[in-house]
Amino acid sequence: AGFAVAPPKVYAQGLLVLWSAKENIQPTADLKLLLNDDIKHIAIANPKTAPYGAAATFILKKYNLYNKVSSKFVTGESISQTSQFIATQAADIGFTAKSIVISDEMKDKGKWIELNHNDYPPIKQAAVLLKYGQQNNAVEAKKFYNFLFSKQAKKIYKKLGYIVK
Repeated sequence: AGFAVAPPKVYAQGLLVLWSAKENIQPTADLKLLLNDDIKHIAIANPKTAPYGAAATFILKKYNLYNKVSSKFVTGESISQTSQFIATQAADIGFTAKSIVISDEMKDKGKWIELNHNDYPPIKQAAVLLKYGQQNNAVEAKKFYNFLFSKQAKKIYKKLGYIVK
């Protein structure tokens, strides 16, 4: 809408995981366990508005599972809401971000497996420098924006479960 100085610039790539907080469920990378009758609810973020939901939909279609399991979907409006469904066991299992499952708050809840990032389109994390920031706090805005792409920030992103280049 013309609020940014330049187009978004990617600083990291998110990673998709399959996660369950239920003790008796062990997520698998081939996703076939989603077909099991004891899996009644699968949490997924809205693929129209949430990049992780779009990635989950893509991988399910790639593995020819989407039409077989879509009736089990419990759709969250965001990756945060979707993760709540999984963490509270409102869903048996679900797709979420690696950054969520390794966070201090969630790291000991349930079991998860990282899915092959080559099996879905990149989940790009990007930033823009706003014209407002450049006009009203130019030094601070530019300093923060540049930090997002620094070696120091890249170390943080890696630690938090993202791919960086």
